[in-house]
Amino acid sequence: MPMEIILFYTAVRDAEEAEKLGKEAVALKLAACANSFPIQSNYLWDGAMQQDAEIVLLLKTSDAKKESLRSFIEKNHCYDVPSILSWKVEVNAAYGNWVIESTSAFKEKE
Repeated sequence: MPMEIILFYTAVRDAEEAEKLGKEAVALKLAACANSFPIQSNYLWDGAMQQDAEIVLLLKTSDAKKESLRSFIEKNHCYDVPSILSWKVEVNAAYGNWVIESTSAFKEKE
């Protein structure tokens, strides 16, 4: 039977930043898994068109860790105004249970 988990999407400056955020979120059990991939972004900033290569970081978490993960991203993101998007996604039960188990014990950042 399908179940729901929370998927977070955020774009960061480079692969190093994506790896750092992703590994730390998983180590702290805020996310069960982190994926990253390159994108090309076009946006207005300070009244001018910008075009940048960025890295998208996808983080999978449980509903119970949603707000903790959002707070972690806000505190540790490299941008002044980060895009932090999240939504519920339906997954197969085995994967959903793994996400919940992987995020079941929160470890405080030292």
